Amino acid sequence: MNHLVRSVRSEMAKLSWRNPLWYLVIPSAILIPAALNYGIAAAVESNRLDGGGGMDTDNAAYWILIFSTFILMSGAVSSLCSEFKDDTLQIVYRIQPRRPLLPVAKLIVFGGIGAAAAAVTTFAILWGFPRIFPEIWGRVDILSADGIRLWCGIPLFTVLVCALGLGLAALVPKPGLVVMIVLLWKFGLEVFVGFIPGDVGETLQELSPFKNGELGVGQMATFDSVFGGQNGSFLYFAALCSAVFVIGVTRLSRADVSSD
Repeated sequence: MNHLVRSVRSEMAKLSWRNPLWYLVIPSAILIPAALNYGIAAAVESNRLDGGGGMDTDNAAYWILIFSTFILMSGAVSSLCSEFKDDTLQIVYRIQPRRPLLPVAKLIVFGGIGAAAAAVTTFAILWGFPRIFPEIWGRVDILSADGIRLWCGIPLFTVLVCALGLGLAALVPKPGLVVMIVLLWKFGLEVFVGFIPGDVGETLQELSPFKNGELGVGQMATFDSVFGGQNGSFLYFAALCSAVFVIGVTRLSRADVSSD
């Protein structure tokens, strides 16, 4: 435990005020979904856009799931990949030879920061926008069952997405490639299967990891869970992300770092 604590402190020490996490990643994760929701709500209020009857709680965090979680993941991925790029991995392992502690410590630090940022963003939007645009967001209630599920679930979802990204980064230490793989899966493959007709397309949608993760945190979905409900879908997503993270950590523990 002491070794893990030291590793976490070491990761925290690397996050100076000049780190992009503070002035780019976190502000983008907060401001982008807020700006999109504000722009859409303002357009609906001025009758320039059809709001479709207003916003519901189970769809109010859509832009957070679409943008914030992956932006926050990119911070964790960049941090691990930079250890390879800057040749600091050897130094880290000489100081702390327990190799699995490096990605675990990064997950604790970046996952914790990402979860906090996601929680703040979710609260700010679900609490603030019903007061700014009561006619459009009036049905949104952060203290409802759906609201509390989103407020608690999205931070956990963010941690799992960070774990997925770190696992892939340990396997392929190229930040651009890792982010591309995740985004192609989420916005390419999972969208594509929605256009496959019949039972095959429906089954593939029901097994889509990110769709199940979003359903699990309370986001409105177009299919029913095949894992026993929202909790089962979230556990399915958690298991897949955890498996990728464990595989990545195992690879990093056994690899010859000097050859990377």
